[in-house]
Amino acid sequence: MKKVIFLHIVLMLMLFSCRKAQITETKSAGVPCPWTDTSNNHPKNSAFTALLEKYKKKGLPGISLLVRDNNGTWIGAAGKAHLSNNIDFVPGTVSKAASITKLFVGTLVFKLMEDSIQTGIGYQALNKKISEWLPLSITNKLANGNLITLGQCMKHETGIPDLIEEDPFYLAVLNNPNKKWKAEELLEFIYDKPALFAPSDTAIYSNTNTVLVTMIIEAQTGKKHSDLLKQYVLAPLGLNNTFYQPHDILPISTAQGYYDLYNNGTIVNVSNLVTGSGNGYGGLYSNIYDLYKFINTLLLQRTLLKPSSMTIMETYGKPDDPNQYGYGIMKKFISRGVNAGYGHSGRDLGYTANMFYFPNKNVTHIFFINYGTDADSDLKEVFNNFQEELLDLTLN
Repeated sequence: MKKVIFLHIVLMLMLFSCRKAQITETKSAGVPCPWTDTSNNHPKNSAFTALLEKYKKKGLPGISLLVRDNNGTWIGAAGKAHLSNNIDFVPGTVSKAASITKLFVGTLVFKLMEDSIQTGIGYQALNKKISEWLPLSITNKLANGNLITLGQCMKHETGIPDLIEEDPFYLAVLNNPNKKWKAEELLEFIYDKPALFAPSDTAIYSNTNTVLVTMIIEAQTGKKHSDLLKQYVLAPLGLNNTFYQPHDILPISTAQGYYDLYNNGTIVNVSNLVTGSGNGYGGLYSNIYDLYKFINTLLLQRTLLKPSSMTIMETYGKPDDPNQYGYGIMKKFISRGVNAGYGHSGRDLGYTANMFYFPNKNVTHIFFINYGTDADSDLKEVFNNFQEELLDLTLN
């Protein structure tokens, strides 16, 4: 999720909100490792451990990290899941995956298309205009609304503005931080806004696109996309530590989210601000174990989807520096050439996550950080340095 102009104003006002948070105080650490942990035997064990400790000392409140390479799987963590309660951030800590949710939703679309006899939606649906599912009362008020297709929504090629870039959106979230936003309510923030570009002329990331995808899923099937996500993805994979806010109750091991509110090195708990979660573009909470199971099945074993689905999903469009987008999937770090990563990143006000597979090096890295690194603060640069050091360490 991207920075908005009023972010600091909104967060400052948020401190005075007395509304009860959806994320309660963290009271326990996360679940233990579901496999025999051999991290101490990994040849980069000391380097990975030192990396986490270095960036904990630089101010990142809590970090969990999983790295899988040809030498095995390494897991580790540092810092706190809840600073004031002194709860450790451990590898099994549940934290917000944010926009990684989009890859789960993209995977769901392909699962529904593979089950076309039951769902009535096949691959050809990618080329259907969204106006074939959604009423004109909606599409007439969207930029390019009667021109764009489901596939263009999944690849961020619609030209529709990003609803979370709109200042009134954050002010509305502040006024009711625990509101369970409906998809149509979110679209109101970008109704009658001009298009950013003509469909498929380029690609610019927009959370609005995934809201439309979930609306199409529900219009086509007559079922909640959150229920379908459990039925087709979460339950079959046994992702028992993955939760979809606000559709699910979060566990007491969920990490608190933080942000350097005044940009003075003092971080503040911002967990009680729910930025429209549960509408496809964000809302998943998970841990490194569950995300590894997901990406391993999807991109390494390549058994979660049929080969025909993977071929389509991994068709990438024009670059939106530094990313390219397939159908629900992100190609990131493209400046590294053949060492680019495939998966998705996640950014929210108090949380950060990455989940990427680097096929050229046969490396997977997944991490959670309970700090919002997308908006400007001193710790944003700290995070950027962490990410670059991690890439260098895992890919070299």
